[in-house]
Amino acid sequence: MDEQRTKTRKTLLSLLIAVAILAVVVFLLFLGPAFVSTTMPNDSYMIEITGLSGLAVNGTATVMIPVPANAEGELVIFEVSGVRQTAGWQAAIRETPYGKMLAFTTTEGYVPDISVSSGEFEKKEEPRLLVPVLATHGNTSVEEFSRRSGGTYTTVVFLDGFVPQENTTPISFDLRYQGGGGIKHLIKENVWTTTMNATVPSTESGFVPVPAGYHVTPGGIYL
Repeated sequence: MDEQRTKTRKTLLSLLIAVAILAVVVFLLFLGPAFVSTTMPNDSYMIEITGLSGLAVNGTATVMIPVPANAEGELVIFEVSGVRQTAGWQAAIRETPYGKMLAFTTTEGYVPDISVSSGEFEKKEEPRLLVPVLATHGNTSVEEFSRRSGGTYTTVVFLDGFVPQENTTPISFDLRYQGGGGIKHLIKENVWTTTMNATVPSTESGFVPVPAGYHVTPGGIYL
């Protein structure tokens, strides 16, 4: 009886070893490359400003919008690669009383709409917002707000240099920033998304507060 038990134990042990070896082989063949592979976090900023087309310019027209930055106000995308230009406009980062903003300027008689997108890979994984941040819900700090799962806040746009029209033309701002999402050792990092969808009358001049939305998509195991 003892000899039979010993044989059974040896058989079970051999079976367990074989299963373990098979599991290691499967991991090395299928999951191993994914486990050691790394995907860099990606930043993208899509800008659509419509309602500008056909507006007359009084000398120089300027449109300024928020830019992606971390809680300390450090810009991403444009500080590294520069601002991508768009037809009919000159684009650059400009200092304002509220902080840095992305400015589009033109001296053309009439202006086109603005459509431009920028994107790049980077090494950092950190919460990002479209700044300036004029106010957050509950008056929390920008750092505390950006580490929440989401919410709404107030940012700002700027208009100047357009000839007033009898029929007010609405200017629509559709902005979307998305950052993060890097993958390392099968772990996907958070994805931070900030959007701004607002309409401003073309008769406005100067800084105009507008709402923005912020959302965090949690990361996790990526298979």
